[in-house]
Amino acid sequence: KDLALNDYAGKFRYMGFIDGDEFVFVRNSTGGGIGSLYRFIDEFMTSHPNAGGIGINWLIFGSSGHIARPEGGALENFTMCSDKDYHDNHTIKTICDPTKVLSASVHMPFFYRGFHNLYENGEVIPYGEELEIHWDKIRINHYFCKSLEEYTAIKMERGDVMFGATRKKLDFFRYRDQNVIHDTEILSHI
Repeated sequence: KDLALNDYAGKFRYMGFIDGDEFVFVRNSTGGGIGSLYRFIDEFMTSHPNAGGIGINWLIFGSSGHIARPEGGALENFTMCSDKDYHDNHTIKTICDPTKVLSASVHMPFFYRGFHNLYENGEVIPYGEELEIHWDKIRINHYFCKSLEEYTAIKMERGDVMFGATRKKLDFFRYRDQNVIHDTEILSHI
């Protein structure tokens, strides 16, 4: 992350470290379509001079009851998610202005003095405290589990990037396999 920031900070206006199972979308975009995420981030950063970045909350999606890997894409197949109060939805990923970042973290970068990570409503996100959940304007759908087959074949074998070679356990799948609410909102934005 720091290497990417060092090498590309002057070449890109905004950067985010979003995983392949995370899909960012603007919920209330004006005009929608291609470029609406960039427009949203650009308007947000321009209207908040103290913004180093915007922290975007996850919504955890479960397996939707799929044991075997289904045909087709994640957005169409995994439509069951957690309720808003689920603890892991407090997690954020940040899209930032790389020229304002002192040290990188995929979740919560440290910014140069005078710049902050902000929620979508413009409030400063505090370091070291339980984060709030804000989904009114922008959200990350996190398709963590997918099917049980995909989880065991891919994530359990690969392990966890945050904790080194330690393999993910099946208990982690069960913990994140949240199938409480049916949500297909993202499909109307693609």
